[in-house]
Amino acid sequence: MSENPAELFIEVLLEEGHEAELDELTRQLKAEVEDLSVDSVEDVINGSAPDGTKALDITVIGQMAVTLAPTIIPPLFELLKSWVERKPSTPVKIKVKIGKRTAQIEYDPTKTTAKDLEVLVKTLGKSLKV
Repeated sequence: MSENPAELFIEVLLEEGHEAELDELTRQLKAEVEDLSVDSVEDVINGSAPDGTKALDITVIGQMAVTLAPTIIPPLFELLKSWVERKPSTPVKIKVKIGKRTAQIEYDPTKTTAKDLEVLVKTLGKSLKV
């Protein structure tokens, strides 16, 4: 595990679509994120299944938690930018937490220019330095 790891919560957003499509898009993104040198990529769990059932924990479709070294944040954002540009109807929301510091951005290619994203990444990096 990295020293002073950052925790990112990534949410894939669909304005229109079905849970199956959202699940597939999330799995595709998760596979690409796993190819980076991250410590872990986990599904986000929203509580446990009701007592007496055989179901597993309830996974939140469209969300993942990523643990990584802060130095991997810029490559991750580059990956997210590339991924969203290939799927322009699929904006992503990112919440970053390092220690007690947090920041949240939403990247929607219809609303955020490449320059805006670059400024966000630099600002985020500066604000989260430990």
